[in-house]
Amino acid sequence: MTSTWHLITGEYPPQPGGVSDYTAALARALAGTGAEVHVWAPPVEPAPTFNDETRVHVHRMPDVFGETGLRMLTAELDQFSGPRTLLVQYVPHAFGSRGMNVRFCRWVQHRARAAHDDVRMMFHEPYYPFTVWPLRRNVLAVVNRIMAVLLLSDARVAYVSTMDWHRRLNIYAPRALRFVWMPIPAPVSPARDATRIAEWRSTIAPDASHRVVGHFGTYGALVSRFLRPTLELLLQERPSTRICLIGARSEEFASQLCRENIEWRARITATGRLASDEVSACLSTCDVVVQPYADGASGRRTTLMAALINGVAAVTNRGAATERDWITSDAVEFATRSTPRALRDAVYRVLDNDGRRAMLAASGRALYDRRFAMAHTIEALTADRGRAS
Repeated sequence: MTSTWHLITGEYPPQPGGVSDYTAALARALAGTGAEVHVWAPPVEPAPTFNDETRVHVHRMPDVFGETGLRMLTAELDQFSGPRTLLVQYVPHAFGSRGMNVRFCRWVQHRARAAHDDVRMMFHEPYYPFTVWPLRRNVLAVVNRIMAVLLLSDARVAYVSTMDWHRRLNIYAPRALRFVWMPIPAPVSPARDATRIAEWRSTIAPDASHRVVGHFGTYGALVSRFLRPTLELLLQERPSTRICLIGARSEEFASQLCRENIEWRARITATGRLASDEVSACLSTCDVVVQPYADGASGRRTTLMAALINGVAAVTNRGAATERDWITSDAVEFATRSTPRALRDAVYRVLDNDGRRAMLAASGRALYDRRFAMAHTIEALTADRGRAS
């Protein structure tokens, strides 16, 4: 009998975002197993209802999980035979009400209790942190924790993209609730167009003596405070270095980087937002990528996954969220500390050792295939489904 999945998400293509990309890839992968997949997402224009290419049904709601939308969602779900399997792709701010949609969380709880649905939570983010200032944001932090309690109370399983979320959520969960680590696969496929890779390389580093240091991301404040001084050191110390900045807001970041050193502009390529195949081609031109994270490398860092799946040596840092797999695999070059100088030194260790660079590229791809590929996500989901039945 064909299994049916209902993916409930706060964003879905053409809406941008990591959760959007992940949910679309997950829907396609589940449909690829022969399952019937329904995606329930906020409104966009135009509003497709069925994707013939991927065999995924996409249902657009009239609002962002407000009263009208939830009423419609209830009526539509009740047309399916129960118990229905609901897989919620959860990020607090994605479900409307300024990140405080308690109504939605109570609805999820009701689906488990009254409709006897098989409710599974996928936590991409758990809740907003408490802050010293501004104090009003602590209201959001408190409400988000209440929302987590409601969502966890009757879920059959809680999937977490990093085990750090397990540590944070476990205190709000029933003792019997099972947590499963389910890392996020790369948002791109491996580059296959050798001609396109060569074209990018000739644009970024036309001289064979140049070494390309890349970064893929969205250049937010938490990453930029490590990334910017690291790249400044590389540009100051090694004239042969070329910088490749990939992703949304990369042009703005490049402008900030060159504000006091206009001559660096000729050594920096900023791509802006690219299609996924172009991201892979561009990444594949890099000798090394530097990917710092405030909480360290972890299973939720899709920008790091993109480097691994393309066999690009990566420099990153440890942190509170770094899982054991990263430390024991020798698949990335860790900076000795989470500082710009330590990151710079790690980049040099990779650039100056061809053997080390090749080993990291191979080990990174092997770790990705062994632990992070979408096939493992599907295996975990279907195994849980078999356990439930």
